[in-house]
Amino acid sequence: MWAVRPLLVFDSETVPDPDTARRVLGEGDLSDEEALARVLPARADGQGFLKPLYQRVVAVAVAWIDETGDVRQFKPLDAAKGEGELLGAFWDGFARLVAARPPARLVTFNGRGFDLPVFVQRGLIHGVSPAAWWNGDYRQRFRDSHIDLMDVLRDYGSSPALSQQEVATMLGLPGKLGVAGADVHALWRAGRLEDVAAYCACDVATLTLSFARVGVHAGWLTEEERRRVEAGMRRELALLAPTHPLYAAFLEALGA
Repeated sequence: MWAVRPLLVFDSETVPDPDTARRVLGEGDLSDEEALARVLPARADGQGFLKPLYQRVVAVAVAWIDETGDVRQFKPLDAAKGEGELLGAFWDGFARLVAARPPARLVTFNGRGFDLPVFVQRGLIHGVSPAAWWNGDYRQRFRDSHIDLMDVLRDYGSSPALSQQEVATMLGLPGKLGVAGADVHALWRAGRLEDVAAYCACDVATLTLSFARVGVHAGWLTEEERRRVEAGMRRELALLAPTHPLYAAFLEALGA
C-alpha cells in the first residue's frame, strides 16, 4: 500500500529580511522596523504576515524515506551555510529524488502556502533555479505528488487550518518542546544556529510521524508501514541525540 514512491519530507525556518524590503522600497536609510512595517500587508485584525519575498531562510531540515518505508536520511542542512547555499542544496537534493524512478512524493505542512513560495522567490534573489519544481506536477494542488498535510486536513480550505502543534497533540506526538516558531528570530540573532537547526529538524520529525499516523487512516500506509516509519525515525533521532539536547528530549517525549 506504500504506493511504491519514496518520500521527501521537509520544513524550514525563516526570519524577516529588512534589506530586501529597503531595496524594494528604494529607501536605504529606513530602520529595520520601518522597512518591514512598510511592506507588511495590512489586515483589519492587525495581524499581518510578511510576504515570502521578505522571509530569509535560515534553516532547512529534511527526511528521506524510501519506497519500503525505511527512513534513509534525517538531518538539518548545514546551518552555517548562507541562504543561497541552503536553497541550492535543497533544490539539488530535490532534483535528484524526483528524477529517480520512482520519483519522490513531497510531504510538507503548509508547504504549498509558505515554505515553497519562500524557496522559489528567495531562490530567484540568489539565482537558484528549481527546474525540477517548475517542470513537474508538484505545484498542482490536488495531485498526490505533493501532500501538504495541513491542506489535506482542512479539506483544501473547507475548514479552518490546524497548527502543526494541534495536529501533533491530536495524534499523541511531542510537537514543540521548549522552542516555538516565535523564538527563531531571537535565536538566530544571538548566533544560535544549531538551536534553530535542531528545532527545524524536530519539526520534520513531527511532520514525518504525523504523516505516518494520518496515513494509516487515509489509506496511504498499512499499519506495518507506519511502524517501520516510526521505528526509523526513532533510530535517526537516537543517532542525532548526542549532537543536541533537543533530539534527546524529543525522543524521550515520544516514549516507547
